[in-house]
Amino acid sequence: METLDDHAERIGSGPYASLAAELQTVANSMKKQVAEARRAFAIEVLLDVPSCALSESMAKFTGEHKFMCALVRKKGLQLRGYRPHCGAIMGTAWKIEITDALLPYDGPISLEAVRNGIMILLVARSGFLPQIVNRLARLAISPMMLCPSDFEEKPVDGDDGDGPSAEDFFFYEPRMLRWLLGHGEDQRWPLLESRSGRRQPEYVRRLILLANSEGGDDKRVNEACTCKVCKGVRIPTIDCPMTSSTLSTLPETSECGSEVEDEMVL
Repeated sequence: METLDDHAERIGSGPYASLAAELQTVANSMKKQVAEARRAFAIEVLLDVPSCALSESMAKFTGEHKFMCALVRKKGLQLRGYRPHCGAIMGTAWKIEITDALLPYDGPISLEAVRNGIMILLVARSGFLPQIVNRLARLAISPMMLCPSDFEEKPVDGDDGDGPSAEDFFFYEPRMLRWLLGHGEDQRWPLLESRSGRRQPEYVRRLILLANSEGGDDKRVNEACTCKVCKGVRIPTIDCPMTSSTLSTLPETSECGSEVEDEMVL
């Protein structure tokens, strides 16, 4: 381009503009190819080493909706090549590792990073709720610490309370309500109580109503969507292995109407 600029007068405005435009097109194409190559490399790395999900070179990708959907889909496809039991063990281990990596915790100052990590996993729509809840239990992070404003509480010292809220989590996984209200995974779905003397606190009623509005106790809300647009593939785990009967082909048309855009999660 510098050489063209130096000889622009002799080349003439017409040929100069044409050559410059074509060179710019080539340059843009090369940049796009390099970016796609880096994304593809990042996926390959995370398929084998999920613990590096928050490394400097990977963090710029894991915050993208499209990237995370592609990652979990490819992992699901990869594990289809193993015997169901082996695939379930490997899938469980992989989901635990990437959850631990995306939910770092070094005291209250890092609670915002934990909230962001939860959103990254939920947006991927790959049933990460059990791994998220187990990780929070191991870190001793309580519901009020994670979502203080939803419990009408002040953030703990060192936390500014920023980041996704319960409402944001419910949009992708309403079943997180059980953990937020201190209920076990196998307990019945929380219901509104209005009997005299047993009316729940207003924040509890609000959380229940929010979760119900996003689908309630339906695990399909955060399951991999297998429509033609999403092309989701479930990652098998020990508690939910992949069997021949669960393998299905993609439908001919989109069922969910979603459009997976290259948007940032955070």
